[in-house]
Amino acid sequence: MSKNDKIIPYLSDEELDRLIMDIENEEPVQAPAGIERNVLSFIEHKKRIKTAEFGRYCVRVGFAVAAAIALVCIVPFIPDTKAVIPSREDAVMERTVISRDEVLKSKTVMTKQEALSEKSNTGYLLETEEFIKSHIQSLIK
Repeated sequence: MSKNDKIIPYLSDEELDRLIMDIENEEPVQAPAGIERNVLSFIEHKKRIKTAEFGRYCVRVGFAVAAAIALVCIVPFIPDTKAVIPSREDAVMERTVISRDEVLKSKTVMTKQEALSEKSNTGYLLETEEFIKSHIQSLIK
């Protein structure tokens, strides 16, 4: 199918009005010969193009993954890089860990009883229901 086969000229206003009147006054117009074949071949052509593009994308991703794996495996053995891979113990020793008490100092933490009494209050459920309704309304608008 050539590029010229795909171009359909537009009708002028008079021609369009005349066509509408002819169609309304006469029996239904039969579709042009070969339109089904043209439409189906056009759809098949688009599918083939998309499949080829996806194939090229998969090949590029595969090569990128293979190159990354190769670099990860090869770099430690190249003598000029002087790449030092620390042991697990060294890595753990370098990491600074904040204790639980230091984190909780800056925050007010409710006790178990306070949390349970707050959640058993029906006002909490009503507030939650209103919150959900307002978000649904904002999504609908």
